[in-house]
Amino acid sequence: MAAVCPEPASDGPAPADAPPDPLVAALAEHFGFTRFNVGQRAIIEDVLGGRPTVAVMPTGAGKSLCYQLPALLLDGVTVVVSPLIALMKDQVDGLQARGIAADFVNSSQTAEAQRAVLARLADGGLDLVYVAPERFRHGAFVRALGRARIALFAVDEAHCISRWGHDFRPDYTRLGEVIERLHPPRVLACTATATEEVRADIREALGLSAPRIHVHGFLRENLFLEARLCSGDRDREGRLRVFLTEGAGKSGSVIVYASTRKRVERYADAVREMLGNRSVVAYHGGMGDEARRAAQDAFMAGEARVAVATNAFGMGVDRSDVRAVVHVDLPRTIEGYYQEVGRAGRDGERAHCLLLFNNIDTRVHEFLIGQSHADPARIGALWQALRRAGPDGARPWELAAALGKDGRRGLDTALRALLRTGAAWSDPITEAVRAVPDAPDDVFGLGIDFEAADRHRACELDKLERMRRFVFDPRCRHLQVLAYFGEDLEPDRCPGCDRCDPSVEGAMPGLRFEAPTDEELLLIRKALAGVARAEGRFGLRKVAGMLAGSKARGVGDTSLVHLSTFGLLRAVGVKGCADLLQLLVNQGLCRISGGRYPLLEIAPPGWEVMQGRAKPGFRPPPGMMSGAASSSGKGDPGRKRRPTVIEVDSDDPMIDRLRRFRTEEASQRQVPPYVVFNDRTLAAIADARPTTEAEFVAVHGLGPGRWTSFGQRLLDAIAEVP
Repeated sequence: MAAVCPEPASDGPAPADAPPDPLVAALAEHFGFTRFNVGQRAIIEDVLGGRPTVAVMPTGAGKSLCYQLPALLLDGVTVVVSPLIALMKDQVDGLQARGIAADFVNSSQTAEAQRAVLARLADGGLDLVYVAPERFRHGAFVRALGRARIALFAVDEAHCISRWGHDFRPDYTRLGEVIERLHPPRVLACTATATEEVRADIREALGLSAPRIHVHGFLRENLFLEARLCSGDRDREGRLRVFLTEGAGKSGSVIVYASTRKRVERYADAVREMLGNRSVVAYHGGMGDEARRAAQDAFMAGEARVAVATNAFGMGVDRSDVRAVVHVDLPRTIEGYYQEVGRAGRDGERAHCLLLFNNIDTRVHEFLIGQSHADPARIGALWQALRRAGPDGARPWELAAALGKDGRRGLDTALRALLRTGAAWSDPITEAVRAVPDAPDDVFGLGIDFEAADRHRACELDKLERMRRFVFDPRCRHLQVLAYFGEDLEPDRCPGCDRCDPSVEGAMPGLRFEAPTDEELLLIRKALAGVARAEGRFGLRKVAGMLAGSKARGVGDTSLVHLSTFGLLRAVGVKGCADLLQLLVNQGLCRISGGRYPLLEIAPPGWEVMQGRAKPGFRPPPGMMSGAASSSGKGDPGRKRRPTVIEVDSDDPMIDRLRRFRTEEASQRQVPPYVVFNDRTLAAIADARPTTEAEFVAVHGLGPGRWTSFGQRLLDAIAEVP
């Protein structure tokens, strides 16, 4: 069992009469600091003592120092595995500026430059060398490292080694074999975002025996966390404009994170229109190495105030005066979110972190998660296509054509799965993929762990759901993050968030996670009835217009106006109905489906609530009930409330169902409808909603005779309506 080190109360300076501290002296000599950050000293002491160590510290807490200082105190070179060129360049530049012998080896260098670094490494001329995990694909590079005197092997961003982490990178999985081959005397794994599952994966993958695990405070005292629900990209851009020109992002440097390359380009163009071309740089994986370096340098030098980027930007980039981080898309995981907001305020000064999101963001992530996990049927179809291609194989686009209409969907993922088994190989010259002749014909004989892939897909979807819940949860945002990482937040300790400070303009109204009142439950059921009547053929806005009784274009010219639920929530208004429907989506009672044109449909839990078999575990925000309350006279406390009267020409779904029942019964008996029961009795039934024989016969206008005639059929009809 790994030892978990308790966090010390302080790593402050020693008393004045204490003997000189060699670690503090080295810290001051090489880095100009007079004290360690909380947790740093304990980690460094374990590293120097030769104990395998895992350091989990939030971004900006000083993880880098935990291997940089030991590198200067140990005899030999420290090898630092780092996932990004940007991270390497930034740290090496900073070390070289301090006169420390550091360099890196990565694809941005020429072959000659790489050989020069390896020569310095072999001659013992480097204290630190940063390498990308991809380097370990090459046996020659591993052999070159083996000839050097390695004092410490440090794995930065170690969560990348875990399939359960938010940024899994297959090349990290080789590091355990590399460590076993090189036998470094010390190993340190650093990360900012490791949950317990990820920590366990790191220990196992790197082969760490009884490592010391240090988990230090994730509370960022200087960050204000805020999230705002946006109706779409136009709304997001408008809010971003206000934030950058009038709000907390109007001064200082800002990082704007978007989820895809296309989104980066879109928002970079939008910010250029707001602030001018020279104030903005874009950064994403589709750019060439030189363009990415130029963008990073412009931002680091202060030439550009705003960087619009994918999450690849900023890992290890040490610009301390970032005053704001904005997400224009929902991050996939809480780990990723907290790592990215942690790039703000690294100088300890106040910084603002704004998340602008829309529920369609989750659909994008769900699609990408699905694309990255090929199902057995697709892998099997690809395998059969490869075998049919014969000894010459087929190129990827030919395989896609062989797979039919959706051949490109998930093709890369399925190909990688086959290539990893060794049953197929790719010719680097012709780009053809070939099946090994004696490989099993059945895809299930190839050794692919489909169950593990399913578990990983489920884990990814669960993390996405937890991120989605984070933005809607009414609790303190800092408390939620700390709870996710297994820490507690002291009462009234929130450094600042829109939940604890509801005066923030535009703050999201909080839900109340408790049983709804009867009035609130009726409101929810009516809204669900409207969604059910629309039958998944319309979007959220149109269904909201239907419930509100709007005859505006897009609603009034559709079949929505003929539904029995048209105008059922007229008093709530179109916006109120839209907010209510969005709430039902957020809480899983409804869902958005469809492709280019999202459609609203009721989810299975929504059916249970609508039909009275379950109750939701939340109450709508108080403001959402104001329209419904005012329609019943509750908006005026001095007004005497009238007894409830249900009009038979109402659009109430219960009235509609009772009228249809009465018509059907009258038709079967060939009598006028009022003979079955009159309007007054119809209203009394709707008000009483009987569920038993005793309740049925007690309704005015019914009685035992009608129970015998149609009582049970009527109860069945009533049970269909929320």
